[in-house]
Amino acid sequence: MPSAPLAPFRPAATLLAAYLVATLPLAVRGGAGAGLLAGLAALLAAAAWTLRRASPQRGATRALAAWLPLLAVPACYAALPLVAAGLGRTALHDARVIAWETALFGTSPTLALSARWPVPALSELLHAGYLSYYAVIYVPPAWLWWRGRRDAFAVATWTVWLAFVVCYAVFATLPVQGPWYQWPAPATVPDGPARALVQALLHAGSSRGTAFPSSHVAVSVAQTLALARVAPRMAVATGAATLLLAAGAVYGGFHYAVDVVAGAALGAAIGALGPQVHARLTRAT
Repeated sequence: MPSAPLAPFRPAATLLAAYLVATLPLAVRGGAGAGLLAGLAALLAAAAWTLRRASPQRGATRALAAWLPLLAVPACYAALPLVAAGLGRTALHDARVIAWETALFGTSPTLALSARWPVPALSELLHAGYLSYYAVIYVPPAWLWWRGRRDAFAVATWTVWLAFVVCYAVFATLPVQGPWYQWPAPATVPDGPARALVQALLHAGSSRGTAFPSSHVAVSVAQTLALARVAPRMAVATGAATLLLAAGAVYGGFHYAVDVVAGAALGAAIGALGPQVHARLTRAT
């Protein structure tokens, strides 16, 4: 049985290892390059190593086990189109999602919002909110770790990683490219530094087929609800960022509104249930 210091981190590390075992062969089949495959294999080896350590008291081993799921996010995200290809899921399902959007809203909010409010200050605020996604993922765990709140860190990390895994499973089986690929950029969205930065990041690292549900929203909602249990003040900040992020995703033309709705529902479910599942898994180790 693992000793106590590692136990809270084992659920997320185990889920990471299981995810990589399932998806690495699919990425190979999908044509992943040597660099990405090496990175994924290294993550799997690191996860297996931390889980097998008999003496996890040492700080370096404990820190690696704790942070590994969050450090794995970029590589796992980059591999998603290849995982989908490995599954034979190359067809995009935007037409289906657009039909849901029309049935729900009567139009596309992605096209309507910036046309209704082409205000530069509003645009920059919402795009800055969209950029806050990265801070929502990494800043709360870093703060909890720095404060020595290891159990709270473990709950937040598990909940976020669980949200990612569920989103990634949907992306791999129901690829939707989203309006950023599907349509030209809305001409009514005002330009500005925040929008330019978002566009640059998307051009540099967006993975096609990862629009539905919005993992930005799902992860941010799940993180906020997990933090509400362990760090309520920080949850207020992440909650505000999540609202801006969700609005910015639609206003900027990066997601269909139904992506955001689905992401919010998924994030709420995971944020509510994830900490309870983590507690049970931790007790079982």
